[in-house]
Amino acid sequence: MPSDLPDLPIAQVRHFLLVAEHGGFHAAAEKAFRTQPAISKSVQALEERLGGALLEPSRRSVLTPLGRQCLPYLRELVLHHDRSASTALAFVRKDRGTLTVASIAALAGNWLPRLVRDYQRDYPGVAVRLLDDNSRNVERMVLEEEVDFGVGSLVSGTPQLLFDPLIDDAFGLVCSRSHPLARRRRLRWHELRGLPLLSTTAHHQLAAWPDEARWLQAPVMHVSTMLTLLALLDANVGVTVLARLGVPAMLAERLAFVPLAGPRRQRRLGIVRLAGRSLSPAAQAMRERLLAHAQASRGHA
Repeated sequence: MPSDLPDLPIAQVRHFLLVAEHGGFHAAAEKAFRTQPAISKSVQALEERLGGALLEPSRRSVLTPLGRQCLPYLRELVLHHDRSASTALAFVRKDRGTLTVASIAALAGNWLPRLVRDYQRDYPGVAVRLLDDNSRNVERMVLEEEVDFGVGSLVSGTPQLLFDPLIDDAFGLVCSRSHPLARRRRLRWHELRGLPLLSTTAHHQLAAWPDEARWLQAPVMHVSTMLTLLALLDANVGVTVLARLGVPAMLAERLAFVPLAGPRRQRRLGIVRLAGRSLSPAAQAMRERLLAHAQASRGHA
């Protein structure tokens, strides 16, 4: 943009348009709720910025040739300003905009449906996109700015990311309700020996605890998708180890979760976002809802 362009305050342009459209300073002053000398001074300041007279010096209600030439462009300037300001305010008020969140399946299938439903009720103008992936890919999407923020475990520990803790999610054995172990109140890790274990990418989180992870080293099958895993568990093909929220609420009547103890292991889930970057108003509103829901959940625990 050329550096010699004049800065045209929008208030001064509005005052000139009022004079041009209402035939004089008196009527313009009434419309603007200003005094007549204030309107006159404002228009003079605009003329000085432009470097030419917009109104005839002898008849200040009459447009000069320059004034007639500039009039449609100055009208467009005000219209463009008002459209842009209105759009910016709509983003602030969350009347429009987009919200993109990447989440692990555990929260995408448990917490987020209710929160998204209430969010869309309150902000119907915001388009919501929810991406379901594992924690490593959630981090990647946040780092590459593909999403506003992510929800999952902090994997890399990079200083480029901030982490807002939401909940600690304990690991346990997941099996069909018809399985003999389904009625146990708790199990110890060594009791996994000899069970027909189904392994998933989620078991990578247990690598930090090799004593516990060693009981998962000889699975009968590796399953890459959560949907397939849950179907196999429901069919009693095998059992697996998941954090409690990894079991969708809709399958709670068909799948059992038995906490693993000795020792109790858990993962911390939270909001993953870029350090040094502000969230959009739409994203900040969802972040606040997640934090409030987490606090309420801890209060009922």
